[in-house]
Amino acid sequence: MVEVHLVDKMTLERRHMELEIERKFLMSGFPTELPLLRCVQIEQGYVSVDPEVRIHKATNMDTGITNYRITMKGEGDLTRVEIKNSLEKEFYEEAVKLVKYPMIQKEYRAYEIGEYILEVCLVDPGTENEFYYGEVEFPSEKEANEFEPIPCLGKEVTLNANYKMKNYWLRTRADR
Repeated sequence: MVEVHLVDKMTLERRHMELEIERKFLMSGFPTELPLLRCVQIEQGYVSVDPEVRIHKATNMDTGITNYRITMKGEGDLTRVEIKNSLEKEFYEEAVKLVKYPMIQKEYRAYEIGEYILEVCLVDPGTENEFYYGEVEFPSEKEANEFEPIPCLGKEVTLNANYKMKNYWLRTRADR
């Protein structure tokens, strides 16, 4: 049995709570006209959807470095509380065993769009459920509301609860 202590000095320093302010868009693919910043392979699963608690493994495709995280999200659309905390690999692997359904697979790419970062994911590639979405995070609701989407962003789905990843998880895993 692996024993992992979540609250130690290093963990406390890595804990991160903030308001997440983001707009979400359906996309037709990865943009080719924007500067690419990084590529990451992600797997994520939900320990709970109410409240939203997910675990996440991310491997940077350039460096090979893998990070593990737990994220809790509050209710909301444009703005909500988000609490992130780094995990040790052993804790993540034990937590995966608690997840009842297959993990979501994502190909993640980050792009520069002016002063913001566009995060684009291809969700569950190679399956009947695959789709692309992009998110842009903002430091304030004012900036989020003033942001003029660029053409590659496609249809905005920020206010559509069907496009929250926890609901995708329920539709494609739990409802089978």
